[in-house]
Amino acid sequence: MEMIRATFTAAALAISALLAPAQADTVKAALCVLSRHDDSMRVEEFPCDFTQTMGAAYIDSNFWAFIFPHGEQDQTFTRQNTEDFIRWSREGKYTLTLFQSGKKPNEPGGFRCPVHPWTYLNGCST
Repeated sequence: MEMIRATFTAAALAISALLAPAQADTVKAALCVLSRHDDSMRVEEFPCDFTQTMGAAYIDSNFWAFIFPHGEQDQTFTRQNTEDFIRWSREGKYTLTLFQSGKKPNEPGGFRCPVHPWTYLNGCST
């Protein structure tokens, strides 16, 4: 009888774990910098919220919403993680840089220039 009760308890715990919502990390009031790969369009800076789950990264603001599914990484977009920011790029479309601290870092020598020559942030061009 004790073995059956333990089996039912284990099964109930396993089922409840499957039904529980996935854990997500959320950062409110981050800073987003959107740079389109069309030089005629200005760079936009705006407050945003960042949520990351096991399936995707979500960025939401009053004007923009972005979803970066983990399964599409290195296929439809690239992701760069640094100590200071996370950057997503969709080739030929845009680059989105997210500062979780809510501000750009103050670094000796200034802010690092972007990796891609078609991305302009803070007047940097490579």
